[in-house]
Amino acid sequence: MSQKAYLELISGSILFGMVGIFLANIHGMSTGSIIFYKHFVGILFLAIYFLMTGGVKQLLPTKRKSYLLLLGLFNTFTIFAYFICIRYTTLSAAILLLYTAPMYVTLLSPVFLKEKVSLTGVVALLLSAAGILFIVDPAGMASQLNFGEKSFIGIIAGIISGMCFAGVIITVRYLKDDYTGPAQLFWSTFIGILMLSPAAFDVTLPSIAENIVMIILFAFVNTAVASILYIKGLAKLPAQTSSIIAIMEPVSVIFFDHVLLHTPIFFNTMAGCMFILLGAVLASFRNVPMVTDENM
Repeated sequence: MSQKAYLELISGSILFGMVGIFLANIHGMSTGSIIFYKHFVGILFLAIYFLMTGGVKQLLPTKRKSYLLLLGLFNTFTIFAYFICIRYTTLSAAILLLYTAPMYVTLLSPVFLKEKVSLTGVVALLLSAAGILFIVDPAGMASQLNFGEKSFIGIIAGIISGMCFAGVIITVRYLKDDYTGPAQLFWSTFIGILMLSPAAFDVTLPSIAENIVMIILFAFVNTAVASILYIKGLAKLPAQTSSIIAIMEPVSVIFFDHVLLHTPIFFNTMAGCMFILLGAVLASFRNVPMVTDENM
């Protein structure tokens, strides 16, 4: 496996960790309208990317078009459900439920991708899951949540986000031989725009004007830069490995919250980060080929 693929996936996951900062600074817009305008501006950045790199021909849908549609559906439902979970519960709860995805990937990738489940991969998954539990502290999170109608909706949305995220990972891997990562990203974003187009009218012009700068930054960082890096790495790595490495996103959430929002970091948070990093390192090493005289 190319070290570049690992760096791309890790970099994309780290940048995705800024999502909470952007959402905290966008006001007066529904979840659907935020995603729509983020996607709309983001696809303009993606179009510029393809023009600058000369990769417009990559966008021609030739094979497995139905799976491109499926990828768009999975991606849109993942983002929408994740944002709903953040709004109705807490960021910690949303992250915990989103990153149940590696468990689904570990179970489903042998069926759909014919990937073998190794002992090393299971250990890496368990380490990462333990890290998530340390960071989130489910007992403390449960005491903070008001289990009313909104919390229930948020939890259901979080479960859906984890399932759909697993679908994204498996579908991207399945399409890797037919479409490049950026091409898959372009089409999944385009399909998301079509799905969420009614939400474009669910916001007033003054609200759009008030949030336009933050939306552009959100689209550039999240839909363009982070997503391109993330999906390029995702397409090159085994689904089980990439789903574990992607758990570095919560680590970056903690980092950005601490540095930019001055949120304190506690011992259990640091312990969780260490478990996640150990899991990611183990997941990476299990797929790095040994350097021998034959391949030097």
